Amino acid sequence: MASIRTVDIVTPTIDVPVDSLVALMRDAGGGGFIESMLGFCRRCVGADFVSIFAHAGKGGPSLVGTATTTEADNIRRAAEGYMQHYASDVNFGLMSRRMVGTYTTYQTARDIVSARYRRACYDSTGIADRLSHLRISADRSLSVSIYRSRIRGRFSEQELEYASALMPILMAGADLHTGFAAPCRSADDTIADAELALRSRYPQLTAREIEVAARVRAGLSARQIGLALGIAETTVISHRKNAYARMGVSGLRQLIRS
Repeated sequence: MASIRTVDIVTPTIDVPVDSLVALMRDAGGGGFIESMLGFCRRCVGADFVSIFAHAGKGGPSLVGTATTTEADNIRRAAEGYMQHYASDVNFGLMSRRMVGTYTTYQTARDIVSARYRRACYDSTGIADRLSHLRISADRSLSVSIYRSRIRGRFSEQELEYASALMPILMAGADLHTGFAAPCRSADDTIADAELALRSRYPQLTAREIEVAARVRAGLSARQIGLALGIAETTVISHRKNAYARMGVSGLRQLIRS
């Protein structure tokens, strides 16, 4: 099944191509924005598709824009397929239920339970996986997604970690483009929720391992976690390794699923 996590709205310090970032923000509100977003994501993490969806009130989502580096017809098939099967999508489920907060979801084609949805949106278009960032309030929602093609292969653990850190930047660009400005939950709230969930599901974790794992799921780097908890970066890495072992996960991808 697709994985879901609440995330901290604080973005880790990362290197980004400044010229692509400038183009992304410059084109917000114009017809070239979605292509600039694709160029930015392709350059940063090798994304092959991007999409932005909005949802407000009742009914289905609204497609703000989508683009791909693959065959142009893949965009049409993906958009048409999604608008037919959005009710089976985890992102729409969160948005339609007004699950207020900021989330990251990740799914591969294999995670999709509905065979029709999978065939229409992934198999027919060559999509391998999807990483999404959602911001949901009581009355409106916005999602930004990036995808990899089967030809290129799924995002690696390192690419997922970097892409997760990029997501707030993409959301900020989508805000400028659409005029959306939905309120977010605070960073402390989302981390506290993650700690509570980990404590309940993995009682074998120590208190410090829970603190570290919750912040890893929230997208913080080892250095940021160390600063937040007042411990050395090497100690964070050690606690993270021990938490992964106790939870039976091997990296960020599985931690998101936990």
